[in-house]
Amino acid sequence: MDAVLTSVSGGVCEITLNRPKYLNALNFDLIGNLTETIDMIESDRSIKCAVIKGAGDHFMAGGDITYFKTLMDLDDETKKEKFSGLIEKVHVFVERMANMEVPVIASVRGAAAGFGISLVSGCDLAIASETSFFTSAYNFLGTSPDGGSTFYLPRSVGMKKTMELVLLSERIGPETAMQIGLVNRVVKDVDLEQATEEVAKKIVKSARMATANAKFLVRNSFENDLSGQLDLELDKFLECALTDDFREGVDAFLTKRKPDFQS
Repeated sequence: MDAVLTSVSGGVCEITLNRPKYLNALNFDLIGNLTETIDMIESDRSIKCAVIKGAGDHFMAGGDITYFKTLMDLDDETKKEKFSGLIEKVHVFVERMANMEVPVIASVRGAAAGFGISLVSGCDLAIASETSFFTSAYNFLGTSPDGGSTFYLPRSVGMKKTMELVLLSERIGPETAMQIGLVNRVVKDVDLEQATEEVAKKIVKSARMATANAKFLVRNSFENDLSGQLDLELDKFLECALTDDFREGVDAFLTKRKPDFQS
């Protein structure tokens, strides 16, 4: 069984974490499949948005602890090599997801724990079911976080709240997750797919370069001072201004109709 399932329709790539028996826990197959999915998305210009969800009742319950158990009796050097191999693959995926042009939406029901919360925090948008809950949980295993959560969480929820999440690993529900900025919207469980689809369709209706440049600008804003960010905004605006989509957008605005972007 494939650890990740993908389908493409209407400019949206739906990515399903497909280990429901293990609450979609992370292993080599899953992270390898996720990285292959990035390859596919980057090679298909028709894709303008990606959605990540979990098969079954949960999003992702972190790393595969049963795999971790198999490593416990290895010597330290071999153990380090095994863990390093897995986490380095995870971090390659995290960086590539951040740097690819299309926005990524996390569609979350059930548990988002360990790397699950890292994955949610690393997505560009997140929509949560009323059944969802979030916990760092790393300290329950006697380890520190990975997967980018200590990069993204301070930027989205603030330093003190991040410290609370990673030091106490208390479970928070969807409403709290929305209040602190971890997720954008909370919906009834039966409405999760429809709500996610509606957001994805809004992104797909936008011009591809405009969306890609907006994602790039926001994600790089923490690395720049104001002057540098303004220069970057100018460069990206000029890229868009030379496209047929910009011409269409201007014409549609002046003629009071909805734009029909072709990219």
